[in-house]
Amino acid sequence: MIEPIILSKTDATVANTVFNNALANEPVTLILVIGDTTQSDGAVQKISSFINSDDHFYNGLKVIQAPDISFILNTLKGLKVSPRLDEINWNSMDSYVLLSISNVFNNIGNVVLASKYDNRSTYYIEKSIMLAMAYDQNLNQ
Repeated sequence: MIEPIILSKTDATVANTVFNNALANEPVTLILVIGDTTQSDGAVQKISSFINSDDHFYNGLKVIQAPDISFILNTLKGLKVSPRLDEINWNSMDSYVLLSISNVFNNIGNVVLASKYDNRSTYYIEKSIMLAMAYDQNLNQ
């Protein structure tokens, strides 16, 4: 069983170390779930069940929960963002429930607002995976 990565909610150094290790050493698309709420806990459980299913679509996927997003915010701000995304509101990260990060270039492929997620959660999870794969390219050029 592939377990989710839960970042520390009390120690910023540990949270950053674990997150940076996942960016550098996990050869998978990362779905970052933001917050420590009922909604975010449910998202982690749902994504984990997809990852551990027999569905090949979810191979190469890992879920990370960041209970305190401020601990890794500077790292996130340093990642390239898909040119198709609207500007991310870094000062209001609690308005998002998840974002996807590509597996080679660590680009942010998609963000999902918490207010929209519950209406079509599976759709937003799958869309985030696909957009991370689509923008796994060098966006510095």
